[in-house]
Amino acid sequence: MRSSNTAARSFSERNEPEPIRLFRSRLAQFGESDVDGLKQALWALLSDVRWLTSYTADWIAAARRDPLFTPSYRAATGPFHSSAIVIEHRLATVSVNAINPDALRQRKRMNGGRGSIFFPGRQSYLRFLTSGGLRMSYWEIDGEPDCGEGDAALRCCCIGSDSVSTNQPMAFDMARRSYVFEGASESAIFLHGELRAGGISLAREFDAVTGRLIGSSAGSETWSRVQMMLSFLRSVDRRDAADVFRATIAEAPFFVRWHAMREWLALDPRSAWPVLIEMADDDPHPEIGASARAVIARHGAAYGDGKPAACP
Repeated sequence: MRSSNTAARSFSERNEPEPIRLFRSRLAQFGESDVDGLKQALWALLSDVRWLTSYTADWIAAARRDPLFTPSYRAATGPFHSSAIVIEHRLATVSVNAINPDALRQRKRMNGGRGSIFFPGRQSYLRFLTSGGLRMSYWEIDGEPDCGEGDAALRCCCIGSDSVSTNQPMAFDMARRSYVFEGASESAIFLHGELRAGGISLAREFDAVTGRLIGSSAGSETWSRVQMMLSFLRSVDRRDAADVFRATIAEAPFFVRWHAMREWLALDPRSAWPVLIEMADDDPHPEIGASARAVIARHGAAYGDGKPAACP
C-alpha cells in the first residue's frame, strides 16, 4: 500500500497544469543568470490563473475519492494568513494565500499603530483573486540600497495607500519598495510570486513610525548559509580553516565580510589580524573599514606588530 505522500507526488506528476509545467521548464531554461527571462515567466504564470481553478478542483475531487489524500503543496501560516506553496524552487516560489480579516484587525490592535516595514530585496508579484476590501499602504526607501555608502543614511517612508481590486496584478521591486496589509472587511485571497534570483544582497527592516533602519539580514540563501558555516567552523575550533575565512572576505558582500572577520578573530586572532589591517586600509565599504579601525584602536597595544598574541 502506498503512503499518502507517495500518492500525492504521483497525483501531482499526473495532474500538474500545463502552465506550471511550462514555468518549471523555463526555470531550467533561463537559470539564475537570466533574471529578465525569469521575471517574464513568473508574470506570465500569474497573468492567467485559470490553471489554479482546475488544479484545486482536481485536489477536491481526489480528496473525495480518497479521504487520506494529501495535496502536494506545502502549507504555511502567519499571524493573519495561511498559505499553500504551490511551487518551491531555488529560483522562485509561488503560493496561494488567504488573509483572515479578524486576525489582521487584532494584529493591528496589538501593535498599537506601530510596526516595521520589511524590504527583502527580491522581486515580488501579487494577483488578487478576491479582494475582500483589502487596504494596502506602500513604502519606499529614501536612499540607494547596496550603494556602498553604508546604511546609516537610509530612511523609509509611506508613499500612499489604497484599496485593491479583484484580479488586480501588482509588481514590487522589494529592494526599494514594499507594502503593508492594513485591513480587510472579508477574506482576501491572492497569488504571490517571488523571484529568489537577481535581488540585492541585504534585506532590511525599518521602523514604521520613525522610518529608521532597525535591522538587516542576508537577502540571499547562499550568503546566509555561508554565514552559518563560518560560525560553525568557529564553534568547532577549526583553526585550519584560515583559507576559507580569507577567501570569503575576498569575495563576499560587505556584511558577510565583516561576519567572517568577527568569527575569524574569535577563532584565531593571530592569523586574522593581518587581514583585519588590510580591511581597515582597503575595504571599499566605509562601515567595514571603520569597524576594522575601531578594533585595531582598541586592541592595537597587544597586536601592534601585526602578529597578535593568542587570546587569553
